[in-house]
Amino acid sequence: MSGNRDEYERRIQLYNAGDVEGVANSFTEDGILVTPAGTAEGRAAILEFLRGDKAAFPERNVTIDVIVEQGDTIATEYTSVVTNTGPLVMPDGTELPPTGKRIETKGMELVHMRDGKIAVHHMYWDNMAVAGQLGLLPGGATT
Repeated sequence: MSGNRDEYERRIQLYNAGDVEGVANSFTEDGILVTPAGTAEGRAAILEFLRGDKAAFPERNVTIDVIVEQGDTIATEYTSVVTNTGPLVMPDGTELPPTGKRIETKGMELVHMRDGKIAVHHMYWDNMAVAGQLGLLPGGATT
């Protein structure tokens, strides 16, 4: 196992523990986080994004199902289980009240490391599946 993979796996442990400062510090100062919910550029913006995520989903667990490493690039498939017990802020600033619902999703990440830190982190998940499990789709539709 390489130092990059060790650092990546440590970031997952920090995330699961709710240590958003620790997760943000695993990024380079100019790091970029790209998600279906938006893009955060720079460690301060990444920390703000992570604080919002933790506020909406304080109970969380990410399990890495598959991990592939090539040089400074790490790709994973993961399972995320979270419970929405805090307000969910939408990209337009609209705040939705907590649903209290537990959701489970699969996702993928592509991470580029630089000097032992995350430089660029792309996350992919199905927002419609998340919205359906939260009960936010019209007519109670789920995916």
